Amino acid sequence: MGEVVKLQKSGKKLVIALPIAICENLELKDGDEVEIEPFTCGGENGVRLRPKK
Repeated sequence: MGEVVKLQKSGKKLVIALPIAICENLELKDGDEVEIEPFTCGGENGVRLRPKK
């Protein structure tokens, strides 16, 4: 089973709150930006995150 994230509406944007452990593993910190793109794997829809560094 994977981690649970929280989705929160902020004005006209959607904020996705990732668990601290995932952020630390990806070496992300507050204020970092990530590129996201939808993808499908094995019939499951998902999102790929790529840190912008």
